[in-house]
Amino acid sequence: MTSYHLDLGETRTEDLANILNLTLDDETVDIDEFVTSDTDSSRPRPGELVLMRGDSHHPAASAWLNDVEDTSTHQDVVIIAGDPTSPRTRRIHLTNAWATWTFDRDDDNDDEADAIGIAFDDITLK
Repeated sequence: MTSYHLDLGETRTEDLANILNLTLDDETVDIDEFVTSDTDSSRPRPGELVLMRGDSHHPAASAWLNDVEDTSTHQDVVIIAGDPTSPRTRRIHLTNAWATWTFDRDDDNDDEADAIGIAFDDITLK
C-alpha cells in the first residue's frame, strides 16, 4: 500500500492514514492502481474519495478542513502518493474540490476531523 500525504503547500504535508472509496464517473477505482496507471483523459473525470487522517494533525490541515467544510468553498487539492520529498513522487490533483461530509471521533473538537469526504470536478496525475 502506498503512503499518502495531504499537500498543504510551502513544503508542508500531513500524513494520511488512508484514502478510501475513490469513485470516478460512478465507478469504484482502487487508489493504488490509479496512482500507478498511466491513464490520461482528455475529458474531466468527476468523482469522490474519503481522506482518513493519521494520528498527527497538522494545524494547517485542520484550518484547511474548516475552509472546505463550507460546501460553497471549492478549491484545488493535491495529494502526494509516496515520499513527499521526492520530485519523482506522483501527485494526485483534485480540481475544484469540496467537502461533502466530515467525521470526528471526538465531537468536542470540531476542527480535528478524522475523516473527510471530498468531491471533485476532475482528477489528474502528475
